[in-house]
Amino acid sequence: MKRQLLKRTISTLLTISSALVLSMNSGLVTAYATEGGLSAGEAAAQAALERTEPVTTVAEEEEVVEIPQNNTVVVNGNITKSTLDGHYYAYSIPGLAVVSPLADLQKQANFMVLEYFFVSTWDLYKYTAPMALETMDTIAKAHEAELGATFQMTVSRYFSMKVYPLENDEMQITTKVMIPTAFMGEKNSYAVVYVKSGGAYEILPDLDDEPTTITFNAHAGTGAYGLIKYLEK
Repeated sequence: MKRQLLKRTISTLLTISSALVLSMNSGLVTAYATEGGLSAGEAAAQAALERTEPVTTVAEEEEVVEIPQNNTVVVNGNITKSTLDGHYYAYSIPGLAVVSPLADLQKQANFMVLEYFFVSTWDLYKYTAPMALETMDTIAKAHEAELGATFQMTVSRYFSMKVYPLENDEMQITTKVMIPTAFMGEKNSYAVVYVKSGGAYEILPDLDDEPTTITFNAHAGTGAYGLIKYLEK
């Protein structure tokens, strides 16, 4: 009984062959099993396959998307790059750069050897930081000003490949930002409103006379910053 079953199984396997369907336009080969011998068309297809050279598929190189950092300020064609490294991703303003000399900041922070600064900036919106924006808008109106671009800025300590918090309210991190064109006014003056965690705020005055930029003293640690434009009287 087992011998007869084995013979029938071998007989069945011998009658199964692979028929190949070739697509000459796409270069794809589809194989499927069918019972019986090869037909004339299938035999021709198999012969064509045997004459076809192997196709080598080369994987496309993975495209790396690099997000440009917004860490420069351009005034009258002169480019100023931030003196501190980090991730500058606040795009609501045309450009932002810390302009304090690095040596002066390291002295203020009393950094040891191999300690560095690390700056992170990103935009703030009503749906990401509603309380911060509401607070800044209220402060601006109280000072008869209009709130413009808002962003968050964090100045941290970088040591041994790690980023650590840095809290030092006495530090003066002089920072320059470009004013968005749509927010400019010929007779307006500007400042920056600073709000820290807990709701405490401060109006940071504009320290330069350039009509296209605002220069202010930022703080170490994390804070929300907003450009304000005093209304004409």
